[in-house]
Amino acid sequence: MPWDLKYSNFGIAKIDRKNVKVFSDPNNYITIGLVDEVDNAVWTGGELNITLKNGEVRRYSDRNYYITI
Repeated sequence: MPWDLKYSNFGIAKIDRKNVKVFSDPNNYITIGLVDEVDNAVWTGGELNITLKNGEVRRYSDRNYYITI
């Protein structure tokens, strides 16, 4: 299931060490928890690319599903 448009349209993903908070508006977000620390998180169209400090890049097509690129 793809991201709800309210997340990708708002376009804010905030890094908090091993978590990425994906916002749907200024006050509401969901959290993606990761095992490794996050270096960067950026929206690319309707998908969220998360770069880990170990160099791995994950492309999230929704909150739970990703592929490694």
